[in-house]
Amino acid sequence: MTADPRRPGYHFTSPAGWINDPLAVTWHDDAEGGGRYELFYQFNPEAPVWAPACRWGQATAQDLVRWLDPRTALEPGPDETGCWSGSLVVDGGVPVIVYTSVLADAPGQGRIALAAGDPGWRRWTPDPAGPVIGAPAPELGLAHLRDPYVWRDGERWRMVVGAGSTTGQPSVLQWSSADLRSWTSDGVVAEPEPGQPGPGGTVWECPQLFRLDDAWALVVSVWDEMPGAVACALGTYDGRRFTARNWHRLAPGPCYATTVFLDAEGRRCAFSWLQETADAGGDWAGAISVPWLLGVDGDRVVVRPHPDVDTLRTGVHARQGPEPLAADPLVLEVPACADVVLRVDPAGGSLQLTLDEAAGRLLTVVADAAAGQMRISGPDAPESCVLLRPEPDGAVELRILLDAGIVEAFPGGGAVAAARLRPSGGALRMSLSAAGEGARLHDLVVHGMERVIG
Repeated sequence: MTADPRRPGYHFTSPAGWINDPLAVTWHDDAEGGGRYELFYQFNPEAPVWAPACRWGQATAQDLVRWLDPRTALEPGPDETGCWSGSLVVDGGVPVIVYTSVLADAPGQGRIALAAGDPGWRRWTPDPAGPVIGAPAPELGLAHLRDPYVWRDGERWRMVVGAGSTTGQPSVLQWSSADLRSWTSDGVVAEPEPGQPGPGGTVWECPQLFRLDDAWALVVSVWDEMPGAVACALGTYDGRRFTARNWHRLAPGPCYATTVFLDAEGRRCAFSWLQETADAGGDWAGAISVPWLLGVDGDRVVVRPHPDVDTLRTGVHARQGPEPLAADPLVLEVPACADVVLRVDPAGGSLQLTLDEAAGRLLTVVADAAAGQMRISGPDAPESCVLLRPEPDGAVELRILLDAGIVEAFPGGGAVAAARLRPSGGALRMSLSAAGEGARLHDLVVHGMERVIG
């Protein structure tokens, strides 16, 4: 059998079928006295397409990149059609999945249900009492309710849930509980504010409300007839209401369904689903981003690759600079799995990086320092534009994670953009050029990357 040239080597994918939302990433102690991560994800093992009868998958790792033993954690019971997205908490030492239980005749109006895990985090048993929060009453005017995110707040649990009204108004709702089973509605915790630019959409999916440095942050995935971008805001939260200071885009598509978690060192991190449609005759679809480390820069949430990503480097494949950089491109061969780090003085112009194979162009990245933006596009990747902040000396930094059919690009300033590629499996050629007279390449390093998935 010919290897699939699109199959990534270090971005998590399911062995077969469809995956979308990453879920409930958790570091916990194990029986050997150490610790490990559990990654959960929404998936359909039957075919490389989404289906209402989705379930929860699970994989385990000692770090955030080397995932092993992908398996089914939770599947629909006889009284539900699908087990959709949610989160996980540990209550008195017992791990508890909090998920969206859906029915075929009203999939948008989810119920909130629980499933308890065994001490080894291997077997998950749905609560025999059924959902702890039923489908929304008609008088509430909700067309969509899903994706619970739960955390401990003193003596109580808090839960936010994504919602959308029958009139197309998105919101985030909140409940509170003393025992995870009896919940009291706290009403709307966040919604579009009159006169304030917001992320738009008709449903705010996968809400994540959490402390980040000295502020509260809210992350939502913006749905409007189809998945859009991931938006976030820093602001204040008084236990009942989140007030945003400045909504901004955390990541454009294909990033979606971002889930936030704490790593083993207590740092705020995130994974995102990287959307795609299946190839005809393919046996898998969907992947998950590399882990991101979250931070704050002014009124913005910023991201960069988690340090665990660096541990995948297998050595330096190529190195260039310092040297002048002109419109005539500098050309290098690169491996299918690579980590490209570069620093350039664009001399007031723009920087262009392209990726080609014999069959044609796969990717174009333009770093425009004057405009303060990076644009990424390709034949199979609609253009995405994200913030770029040059260094104080005017230099531009870029980090490009290439992984067969996936690219994640991190420009200076804490942004990220991703693209899905369709390589044929041939040799890859990277070209780098600059439009500004006097542009100079300070350093370019191409690292090979270990294949750890599949």
